[in-house]
Amino acid sequence: MLNAPVDFPSLEEEVVFLRGLVSVHRMADVILEDCLERGLDLDSGVDVFLTQCARLVHARAGFVSLRGTRGPVLTRVLGEPGVDVQEAVRWPGVHKLKDGRTLFCTRLALGSLDLGGLGLVVEGNFDGGGGLVMKLVEAIGEQLDTAVLGFLALTDGKGALARLDALTAEAAPASRGHIGRYEVVTPLGTGGMAQVLVARTRGPEGLGRLVALKRILPHLSSDPSIVQQFLDEARIGLRLSHPNLVHVYDFGEAEGAYYIAMELVRGVDLERLIRAARGPLETAQAVSVVCQGLAGLHEAHVLRGEDGAPLELVHRDLSPHNLMVGFDGRVKVLDFGVAKARAQRTVTLPGIVKGKPLYMSPEQARGMRLDARSDLFAMGLVLYQALTGARAFEKPDELATMHAICDEALPPRPSRIPRAVWKVLETALAKRPEARFGSAREMADRLADACRPASDSELARLMAAHFADRHREFVQLDGPHPGPRLSEGEARGETPIMRPRHLKASP
Repeated sequence: MLNAPVDFPSLEEEVVFLRGLVSVHRMADVILEDCLERGLDLDSGVDVFLTQCARLVHARAGFVSLRGTRGPVLTRVLGEPGVDVQEAVRWPGVHKLKDGRTLFCTRLALGSLDLGGLGLVVEGNFDGGGGLVMKLVEAIGEQLDTAVLGFLALTDGKGALARLDALTAEAAPASRGHIGRYEVVTPLGTGGMAQVLVARTRGPEGLGRLVALKRILPHLSSDPSIVQQFLDEARIGLRLSHPNLVHVYDFGEAEGAYYIAMELVRGVDLERLIRAARGPLETAQAVSVVCQGLAGLHEAHVLRGEDGAPLELVHRDLSPHNLMVGFDGRVKVLDFGVAKARAQRTVTLPGIVKGKPLYMSPEQARGMRLDARSDLFAMGLVLYQALTGARAFEKPDELATMHAICDEALPPRPSRIPRAVWKVLETALAKRPEARFGSAREMADRLADACRPASDSELARLMAAHFADRHREFVQLDGPHPGPRLSEGEARGETPIMRPRHLKASP
């Protein structure tokens, strides 16, 4: 229930608001049930809840922080909130941030118990103070309160604060439920369609290597189109093999949960690296990242099917978010989730535009047929951002950005960027596909000729300088992690009957 009546400017806005409330209630119930059924810990559920609720209010950043008697015990952060999360949880209400965004924050409580806070950061300022958005955020917070209470009560029946205190953030990573033959360790991140978890393989000798386990979000797993897209991604991933592409090991379904087991990349995405550098990368560093990404792309672009015919694979969604830079200096291309191949059964309907507007090619923005040269334009935009720290055609809204990509000239060359590198960039960003490079390999060769790429060790030193804490987290995950041996049946993939953890088997 809301704390105060809401005055809606129109019936349409009231309907939109109520639909949002219904979505939040349904999603919270499904997430809670999913965590209990699979033995997942609270952090996995909060990770999904935060990301999906942020999408409801078009927030690109946010946070949830839960507190016990001695301070924060569980914190999940989405994007870059631009505030100290542990300070912001004490700021209920609407707050205009210095970067022009608006923070909507609500406290989390169970009766008189203070459980922390939830905040969502939305682009822009709001006429009238954003009252309706604030009411929806408060309702989201109230639903999260209820879900947390339900989870804590159902797991082992202890008091809420006692259970929260048991979730100390300093504890070593432990197994937190399982999906198929994989033991879940910790959530890694959540997108619009899927959650990625760090997990370990299970075999007769106990727990094995770490993987990134991607699974369809529980409230979307009954949607046939999403399941088909997910399976298409898995099938394409299994066919791809290259040092600059994320390797797919396995995919399947276990008790209604569809998953893809992939190589766990120990690093961060290029977007985060650029933010950490607080400006453009050195030219050799930017060239190295993009050349490695192009090498992986070329392998995908020339992939052939079992009949020997080209699959004509196009990524369609390249951006700094899906170029991962590892702590070893190796770059990996992620997320062929919206990639399309000639042989696929699922196709994009005519006129439907998929991808991020900031990194679209002109032909993609117009909804035209795409080929590999569309990915080269996107890589040109990624290179521009790495070299300048800014996005080439960014405008106040998506439609204006798409118009700029189609019609506006590239901004003038900054003096710090060599002319030869800029020439490569101009060719990659030609408006007409036929004026670009003929292949990703050709673009990578021209770029490497224009500027010697930084070595893997140079990129590794850059990563170590900016992300020492993140590196330590991966080292901790890679440490000794003894686990239970499996029965022969479990090792063969036979899944035992799941019981909620608060229930004991009958004698």
